Amino acid sequence: MIDALMPVMIVAIVFAFVSFSVYIKYRSEWLRSGADQIHKSLQDENIALKTKTLELEGRIQVLESIVTNKNFRLDEEIDSLA
Repeated sequence: MIDALMPVMIVAIVFAFVSFSVYIKYRSEWLRSGADQIHKSLQDENIALKTKTLELEGRIQVLESIVTNKNFRLDEEIDSLA
């Protein structure tokens, strides 16, 4: 009886191995494509944040130049006396 089932068991094992290999290949491709989309999304967000940071740094420089301006300090002193 066991000798009669041996070819069936071998075919089942081979079929299971091939099926598992195909599944693993499909799953890795699916994950890789998802990772590419996430990577692209993160790159876009990184570029947007760098642009926003540069814009804010420029605005801070303008504010610093206004605050450190001698005329501004003089106006503040005059306003504080009144």
